Amino acid sequence: MNAATTENMSIHAAEAPLLEVKHIKKYFPVKDRALLAKREYVHAVDDVSFEVYPHETLGIVGESGCGKSTLLQTIMRIVPATEGEITFCGKDWLALSKDDLRKLRKEMQIVFQDPYSSLDPRMTIGEAIGEPFEIHTRLDSKEIKDRVLALLRCVGLGEEYYDRHPHEFSGGQRQRISIARAIALRPKLVLCDEPVSALDVSIQSQILNLLKDLQKQFGLTYIFISHALNVVKHVSDRVAVMYLGRIVETASVYEIYEHPRHPYTQALLSSIPVISDRGKTGRERIVLEGDLPNPKNPPTGCRFHTRCRYATPICAREEPELRTCENGTQVACHSPIKI
Repeated sequence: MNAATTENMSIHAAEAPLLEVKHIKKYFPVKDRALLAKREYVHAVDDVSFEVYPHETLGIVGESGCGKSTLLQTIMRIVPATEGEITFCGKDWLALSKDDLRKLRKEMQIVFQDPYSSLDPRMTIGEAIGEPFEIHTRLDSKEIKDRVLALLRCVGLGEEYYDRHPHEFSGGQRQRISIARAIALRPKLVLCDEPVSALDVSIQSQILNLLKDLQKQFGLTYIFISHALNVVKHVSDRVAVMYLGRIVETASVYEIYEHPRHPYTQALLSSIPVISDRGKTGRERIVLEGDLPNPKNPPTGCRFHTRCRYATPICAREEPELRTCENGTQVACHSPIKI
């Protein structure tokens, strides 16, 4: 077992989770084509459970359409959960009344994927970043402006931007503004919904480094979702892999990238270009056959068995549980293979 893995496991054993997600489901009804047709549902998130510990970054990866963004929106209560439990800061997050939710909402914030649509074009940057203070605090206008200017400096923007509008900024600058707004009230948890995927590659590393610097400075905890595997590796302490609405593997970033156990995780990681000393790719390229199954009618048994090269008859009959291996990795596979 890797030393970093052992250290992370011991730290987590001594800490209470900041966020606990238990058996969360989010089903979206499909509009009936006929009056008497059977109601169908898209199983966007289907029985997902995990924990997030203080000051860590949990990365969530998976193909487009696997339910990553819906999971974050359900946690944030942007969309209501169909079933399940969420405990945040020791409180039943889904059972909070509107007033109690408003009080605790400042402890959980989100950075959206698109920096162009996440800012109100009618508001100046000073107004956008200052709005959380107006809602959740009793600071006067001068104190709010001082804090907004300090936040602009924190995210690498000058004070001269205070009175400008979003259309005057580039995509990277807008995302810096969105980050400043998200951390304004010093939240305990920040949900990052693919925050760099809409940015140029040259800007992505700057935003990622900014997020890591802010995490150290303010003791933030992140859930970071992305389809870019190298990005997740750069920012995460642990990684959860999603497939068709479910988590199929969770482990430390070292174990996920060096010793993946689930066949889907192995296939994902094989797509990363890795050049060895001899000029060849360092990992066998695994090409998945077929398309992602229909989330309205997911396969029986293991949801990945229709595309898995190791599938056996039991995979089509029985759904594997998320089991913990000896190194702390959790994997939902009947015959996990360590590579």
